[in-house]
Amino acid sequence: MGNSTKSTRRKFLKGMVAGGAALSVTSLLKSGQAIAEENMPGQWTSETDVVVIGYGAGGTAATLEARAAGAEVIVIERMESGGGAIQNSGGIIYMGGGTPLQKALGFEDTRDNMYNYLMAAVGDGANPEIIGLYCDKSLELYDFLVSNGVKFKQSFIAGKHVVPHTDDGLVYSGNEEQEPYRSIATPIPRGHHAESPGFSGHAIIRPLQKVANASGATFIYQAMAEQLIVNAQGRVVGVAINVKGERQLIKARRAVVMTTGGFGTNKEMIAQHCPAYLRCGVFIGSAGDDGSGIKMGQSVGVDVRLMGESIAYLPVYYPHESLVKGILVNNRGQRYAGEDQYGDPVGCLTTRNYPDSWVIVDQTIMDELPKEAQEKLKISAQASSVTELAKAIKIPEVLLENSLAEYNSMCDSGEDLHFKKNSKYLSGIKVAPFYALNYSANGIWYIPKGGLKINTKAQALDPQGKPVAGLYCAGTVCSQVVAQHYPGSGTLNGQALTFGRIAGQNAAAEQAVS
Repeated sequence: MGNSTKSTRRKFLKGMVAGGAALSVTSLLKSGQAIAEENMPGQWTSETDVVVIGYGAGGTAATLEARAAGAEVIVIERMESGGGAIQNSGGIIYMGGGTPLQKALGFEDTRDNMYNYLMAAVGDGANPEIIGLYCDKSLELYDFLVSNGVKFKQSFIAGKHVVPHTDDGLVYSGNEEQEPYRSIATPIPRGHHAESPGFSGHAIIRPLQKVANASGATFIYQAMAEQLIVNAQGRVVGVAINVKGERQLIKARRAVVMTTGGFGTNKEMIAQHCPAYLRCGVFIGSAGDDGSGIKMGQSVGVDVRLMGESIAYLPVYYPHESLVKGILVNNRGQRYAGEDQYGDPVGCLTTRNYPDSWVIVDQTIMDELPKEAQEKLKISAQASSVTELAKAIKIPEVLLENSLAEYNSMCDSGEDLHFKKNSKYLSGIKVAPFYALNYSANGIWYIPKGGLKINTKAQALDPQGKPVAGLYCAGTVCSQVVAQHYPGSGTLNGQALTFGRIAGQNAAAEQAVS
């Protein structure tokens, strides 16, 4: 970093905190501004080499790597215990390039094949360097997980699943088998599902945190990180935290690693950055995803990326894969996506353009659904004819009739000319009664994709692309692999763990400052 850049940031930070000097400590801590070390409201409470803020997937990985490098570590966690979003996740980690599990099950993947898929699947805003590094580190991540107690059963489950209901270890978790992606990269399953039936995020984070808890790191729970502290050179050197109402100032001799989560619970930030996603009904991150880490990063000049994008997960194959045989229509009775597509591209399109949508199925499809799947359906209407069904959900009868007639014709010919849906799902919709299942935006699961900008070293970057000294990030507080679209289940977990490891390694390698 050049001297002019350092000088500019130093002046900016001094000016930003100067007005705060006359404020009370309480108002200063709540202002979201950074604190200049020379104007700190008190002395350092404690110090360490690396401060990790947030003890979910990224924070755990950073802690393990920093401790392995010999650095002293203090972990700040706002909840009573760690875990973050990963503990309630499906327990899938997106890894490839030829992991031992893939090879044992007969799937020959390569780094470049994984890269080609991800670059295509994430869409606009893809970062080639970040995605390339993610692929480069995939085999290392697998070894890291297994060596720290995470187990993957040597078994593969076929089909489309939100989360495998079994404890099987490998699954297709994205659009690998769907067009146009199968023509870009050889379809290979990369969803590594931790060994526990169904939602198995706990089977990832608990073993990792068992090792981290015994690593010699210091943990401070129920501690809210509120402000970063910068020295006269503009370097992040610590953090101000609130521990049950008590203010503490923690010094980081080497670096601070922020893994504080995204902004999914902050409706004001969603309204500001990605307002269409206020239509989505179910946030599936952590209660701590309030955007505070993003704001702290911005307070020291970190740039942001893709703040207008969000994961919007609407899998037609939930609660059962047979529903893919139906058609997804908007309030004009028109198809607008391939029903076998992964849930995020479909959900984003629905949220932005078609918030009122239905999946139309017939009795034959309904008969294929097990009782537990039928119980999860949101049936808007049932009718003995397509015309009556359209009337019941208040969409143009002629348009829905035409959509179904055209679709049935394509099923008879064995080819979906519009969306290239896999021919195995083209059974037609012909047997009354007919059903309209509610797949509208208010039932969509969402997680904002935007966050702080980082480089391949997990360093936070300013608007000029220069590292903000002393600050690293991982997890949904920052933008990593995911771009316009979410490429497959397990990518959030995978990128948090990958860049958490990188952040911990590089933070520990920083030269200590006095």
